[in-house]
Amino acid sequence: MITDNKKNDTLDIDTLTGIRKIIFVNEATSTQDMAREISAQSDMENSLIIAEVQTNGKGRLGRNWSSEKGGIYMTLVLKPKIECRFLKDLSMFSGSVIASALSSFYGIKTRVKEPNDVYAFYPKNKKYLKIAGVLTTSASINKSPDWILLGIGINVNNKIPGTLSSSAISVKHIIGSAADRGKFLKYFFEIFWKDYAKWQVEFENKSA
Repeated sequence: MITDNKKNDTLDIDTLTGIRKIIFVNEATSTQDMAREISAQSDMENSLIIAEVQTNGKGRLGRNWSSEKGGIYMTLVLKPKIECRFLKDLSMFSGSVIASALSSFYGIKTRVKEPNDVYAFYPKNKKYLKIAGVLTTSASINKSPDWILLGIGINVNNKIPGTLSSSAISVKHIIGSAADRGKFLKYFFEIFWKDYAKWQVEFENKSA
């Protein structure tokens, strides 16, 4: 695995299970934009683009995704052999993996909201608030995608705009202390690839 940038002192991601190449930047308009540029290059499957800050992070339907320092903002380049009609299922699948990883790693209650959001329970006000989101985009040839950009944003230690009682929350606010993003990412990808292999087989069979 190649790391394109100097090691970042605050996010230890030298190695991640299943990732062929990591491209880390301190700032990007969005990791989706960067991934779209590199996806046309050869041998970029399973590459990960991750940024400390996004200046124009986007969620579903073009909505703005606040991306201040301390969160996880990344896009994974995938090339599964599935039909485009199953892309929404990839978003839900990824949201489920994120929810499961957050629950087991940090001990917080989570749930998935269709089509692409993850919510976490905030005990102080007894509400489920948004903690993560998924954005899946593609370029397609006929019915099958040429490549898929799996964008993931997770509120970990980053500042949340507005009041915490509004709609969003971070891991830090729930557990009461700063979380180690690097350790969580390593844990997440260990889970992700095992479940992704099963998911891909399931939907390849549906496409047949």
